[in-house]
Amino acid sequence: MNDNRSRLTKAAQEIVQRNGFKGLSFRTLANEIGIKSSSVHYHFPEKSDLAQELIEQYSEHLALELDEIAAKPISLKRKISSFIKIFEMVAKADNLCLCGMMAAEVGELNQSNQQYLRDFFLMLERWIVVQIEAQPDELKTQMAPSQLAKTMLSGLEGALLVDRVVGNHQRLNAQKELYLALFK
Repeated sequence: MNDNRSRLTKAAQEIVQRNGFKGLSFRTLANEIGIKSSSVHYHFPEKSDLAQELIEQYSEHLALELDEIAAKPISLKRKISSFIKIFEMVAKADNLCLCGMMAAEVGELNQSNQQYLRDFFLMLERWIVVQIEAQPDELKTQMAPSQLAKTMLSGLEGALLVDRVVGNHQRLNAQKELYLALFK
């Protein structure tokens, strides 16, 4: 990837995770990395092109992390704990999940980018379901894996949002305790 393009996507991700997609302008982005805004348009003709790149990169990076977790010969509880740790790292950086932030502003995105967001969240839910189905005896509840995955993902994303407003990590910690209590 071109160095300026890479710097642009990195800076854009940081801005979106802090301020939202609406808070991202090509002028601000250009100033952030020290180039002209016309150079931003060279790499990303439309804001929707940048949104697509951000969602794709974030999804690919997270998919690799999840593949690493899934490949480890560890208990289901440890896999879920590792999954939750990803959210904890985002919170520790005082950020929100990039796709969670963009989902809050879904009306700002075109249909194609909305689909990329849906795919991202469905990927996370599928990952949770696959982990549970691979070790079903380690689950302490009768809740269907797909329902548990939906509950976990929405709970973790929501905890990030509310904790950021309140200024602590109590909700994310509560989510972690709740979900880890469901696994042996």
